[in-house]
Amino acid sequence: MENNIQGKTSDKKRVIHIAVAVVVVVALAVDVYFRTNPKWRAAELTIEPAGRFFEIQSLVPEGKTLETRILPPEGYTRVDAEDGSFAEYLREYPLLPDDIKLPVYDGTTLNSTDIAAIFDISLGDEGYQQCADSVIRLYSDYFYETGQYDRISFQFSNGDVCDYGRWRKGKRMLVLAGLSCEIPAALPDKSHQQYMNYLKEVMRYAGTLSLQKESEVIPPDEMRIGDIICNDVHVVMIVDEAVNENGEKCYLIGQSFIPAVCFHILTHTDGRKVSPWFTQAELEKEQFTIGSFPFRKEDIRRWKEDF
Repeated sequence: MENNIQGKTSDKKRVIHIAVAVVVVVALAVDVYFRTNPKWRAAELTIEPAGRFFEIQSLVPEGKTLETRILPPEGYTRVDAEDGSFAEYLREYPLLPDDIKLPVYDGTTLNSTDIAAIFDISLGDEGYQQCADSVIRLYSDYFYETGQYDRISFQFSNGDVCDYGRWRKGKRMLVLAGLSCEIPAALPDKSHQQYMNYLKEVMRYAGTLSLQKESEVIPPDEMRIGDIICNDVHVVMIVDEAVNENGEKCYLIGQSFIPAVCFHILTHTDGRKVSPWFTQAELEKEQFTIGSFPFRKEDIRRWKEDF
């Protein structure tokens, strides 16, 4: 009798141990799934008039795209853009209405005086689309919309690569304490929602440090559309270029920042004149400022193999 009781007690303990183990395994599996399968949700943005009290040169308020909203300075013409190129993609990018406050991911707005135009671009509802993220978003969206899926691949700040081609086959990145590894954690999925989920994962773990790892310093006189100006703190992108008959160049420069806001084109002030075009001479200086961020000449960089 006593042996039977001890046997039943032992069986109950074994069942409890197995049940606890199953619960732990299931809990870990659920945790890994949610860690590796982020869900992108678009934020609800607020469009609010700003009431600009100064004139911005080269600006055509009625323009709907970058090319039609901001004209080249007098005596300059835009450089040629090949059909299907990243330059053409940026020039044709739709813009939000002129003279509005800058939309923030949380539904608020910022009244900034150094903005010439705002891209009509979505933001995630968790505020990940900051400075480096917005550059990554534009690069990635261009590749996605032109069917170049194999070029959608970005490093995390720790140097590990998150590749969209593998992501849509069900591979995911498990990140713990700065370390990451790729694991199978989902079914194949080529939907646009899954593409945005992928971008959210990249935005979680990429930044200015990873963009620097994936780019090379270039001389200022080689700068062109798609290049970045990037240091440890901030990054901006060259989004358009114009040149005059003397070969002198000028550029449109765009950015996002913290908190996450829509990508926008910056202006600068020269005396009483406010212009969105930054000259090559300004950007060739050893040190210069774009918006409120200081940069050095060696921060001018080209991402990967270029466009």
